[in-house]
Amino acid sequence: MIVRKSLKVPIHYDTTKTKIRILDRLTARITYTIQLISELITEDTEINRKTIRKLVKDSDIVAKTGLSSGFVQQCIDKFIWAWKSYHRLHRTWERQAASAEKRVASARDDKELKKRQKSFDKILKREPSIPDFRNKTPCRIDNRTGSIEHSASKLTPLWMHVSTLIKNQTIDVPLNPSQYHLNQLTNAEISDFEIVKHGKKYYVHITITKVIEDQPISSIGGIDQGLNKSIAAVLLTEPYPQEEQLLDSAKRELLEKYDEIVSSLQEAKRWAKLRELRNKRENVSVYHDWCLANQVAEFTRGSYIVIGNSHFRQTQVRGNGKPKLRKRIGKWSYGQQRKFIVLKRAELGYPTELRDEYGTSKKCHECQSKLITRKWGEGHSYILCHSCGAKIDADFNAGYNIATQCRDDMLKAGMNMEKIYASL
Repeated sequence: MIVRKSLKVPIHYDTTKTKIRILDRLTARITYTIQLISELITEDTEINRKTIRKLVKDSDIVAKTGLSSGFVQQCIDKFIWAWKSYHRLHRTWERQAASAEKRVASARDDKELKKRQKSFDKILKREPSIPDFRNKTPCRIDNRTGSIEHSASKLTPLWMHVSTLIKNQTIDVPLNPSQYHLNQLTNAEISDFEIVKHGKKYYVHITITKVIEDQPISSIGGIDQGLNKSIAAVLLTEPYPQEEQLLDSAKRELLEKYDEIVSSLQEAKRWAKLRELRNKRENVSVYHDWCLANQVAEFTRGSYIVIGNSHFRQTQVRGNGKPKLRKRIGKWSYGQQRKFIVLKRAELGYPTELRDEYGTSKKCHECQSKLITRKWGEGHSYILCHSCGAKIDADFNAGYNIATQCRDDMLKAGMNMEKIYASL
């Protein structure tokens, strides 16, 4: 199994001012080059490497910027990547807008029409904007113009070797890695890196690739994310299935605490203190999501896991009459949790699949009947099946349905369970 990830390593605090000035000029020149490339593009220009390279070659960009061919090619790659991302997001937005327009046309009365039109107008306002390169833009630097190197230096074991604006002149910039960074770099291949400036500090985002040995699989499991339980995990093990619920009350309490602090500081107009807490809330969320991913990876060892992938959060727009639900959902980072779980399990050698969970909460996992009632009680929501009489926690019910769907799809492909586990 191939695992790719990015490490954010800060520039060492003992880096000389001369080297910092060189990085300032280099990153500014890279941004200027990308801006010049964007000015060559018209509405009829086809965004691909061959076309952009020809436009750059026929222009005076190389003479204006004085960058080497390696840097110029990397700027072209950055420009193409940004536009491809824009087109991908725009296609998704177009599908959402078309679907919302159909809902407006099928409204049954004036009240429903007004509500759907309001939702449609909000989607139109969220149209992705074209790539903007006015701010300092980093680009990926590969072995043509730089490298990350290990060293036995007493100052730091990790250095960045990068070309400068002067021909045949390079600099070595010390990095300040933690033990976690050094562990991750062990037995890993460094693909490329970016020089990124946040505020007054420079960071190096290093992309690494690891080859992890695939581990044997003995069961299939499903994971449902919810509001009451951060994670409801189900493993279809023999002879009895396993269930595990993971709550994130500590994260919730800390986020609410920082929300109150931020609100009070805003009311008091203490902007300097607010700037100090600028990234605190985000860091708390990321830390607890990593902890949650570690717990999930440990519980699901030896299993092929399917995570329910829902777009329910994106459908909760202002004006839908559910402000309390939107507030609760807004504090939860479902996509980030899924990404961390997939990465942690991949580092252990286990595959993870994201699957659309539509309909998994609307049917009983025992008899597949949709004649169910969802109720709240005893601190959680549960479903009552009117066909078989089953009573089960709603989140675990969805987890069972997600895992069962995956298993049934494999069986439909003509595989028995032994072959399924052997092929995973």
